[in-house]
Amino acid sequence: MNTGEIEKFYSLYSKDVYLYTFSLCKNEHLSEDIMQEAFVKGILSLDDNHENVKAWLFMVCRNLWIDYIRKNKKLSNLDINEIDIEDSSSDILKNLIRSEESLNLYNQIITLPQAMKEAIVLFYYLEIPQSKISQIMNISNGAVRTLIYRARKNLKSKVEG
Repeated sequence: MNTGEIEKFYSLYSKDVYLYTFSLCKNEHLSEDIMQEAFVKGILSLDDNHENVKAWLFMVCRNLWIDYIRKNKKLSNLDINEIDIEDSSSDILKNLIRSEESLNLYNQIITLPQAMKEAIVLFYYLEIPQSKISQIMNISNGAVRTLIYRARKNLKSKVEG
C-alpha cells in the first residue's frame, strides 16, 4: 500500500474500529493501542481483494483484546463493568456519539455483560450483519440473535426503571 491508500484505509475504518475497541476495554489509550496494532496488521497482511475488511479488523481487535487480558492476569480479575466511562471517555468517543441521548444509551450499553455489549455495538452502532458478528465472536447465528434479544430486554428494563 502506498501512503494515499493507507490514509484512505485508516479514514474509512478508524471511527468504527475505535468505537468497537473502546466498547471492549473502556480505556482510551488501550483502545488506541489495539486499534493501531490492528491497522498495522491490516496494512501488512491484507491484499486488495480481501472481502469484508471491516469484519476482519473487528476480529483482529477482539483477538488483540483477548491477548491483552491473558497477558495481564490482574485485569482478568477486574470487573470491567465497574470502570466509569466518564473518566475514561475521550473527545473521539464524544464526537462519534454526538447527541446526549445516544451517549446516555451508549453508557447503558457499556454496563451490559461483555458478550451482550459486544453484539449490540457490532449490530447497531457498526451495522455488522448477524452472520458476520457470529464469525467475529466465534459463536452461532442463533447465539448472536439471543445475545441481541437479551441485551435489548436488559436495556429496556434499565431505561424504564
